[in-house]
Amino acid sequence: YLVKPYSLRELVSRIRALLRRTYGDLAMPVAQSHRLAFGALEVDLDRMLVTRRSQPVDLTPIEFRLLRHLVNQPGRPASREQLIEAIWGYDSDLGNERTVDVHMRHLRQKIEETPSDPRWLVTVRGVGYKFEP
Repeated sequence: YLVKPYSLRELVSRIRALLRRTYGDLAMPVAQSHRLAFGALEVDLDRMLVTRRSQPVDLTPIEFRLLRHLVNQPGRPASREQLIEAIWGYDSDLGNERTVDVHMRHLRQKIEETPSDPRWLVTVRGVGYKFEP
């Protein structure tokens, strides 16, 4: 119960206290680092930052979401259809699947040492793509 007028700071403080009393530590956010390192490549999932050899890599939001999806399931292939559903959020049809190839080519050009012979973003023939850590 709050008496009007009240400050936003007091409201937030009381909500946090109520959550803490009700749920204990489960209600408090846990500081976790979502920074992944794969040799020369580092991906910070929280800050949407990618670096290669300590140099920042400028990715578009789509490229970052594509990389994040593949990094979150290392070694597991994802079909173009799965990537379209995960990144763009809709079912694919034949005309849209090549969109993934275009974005993957741009992503490879930005993070791979030799995009024609990728180290991390590997094509799985007849399936799609996977991230190899």
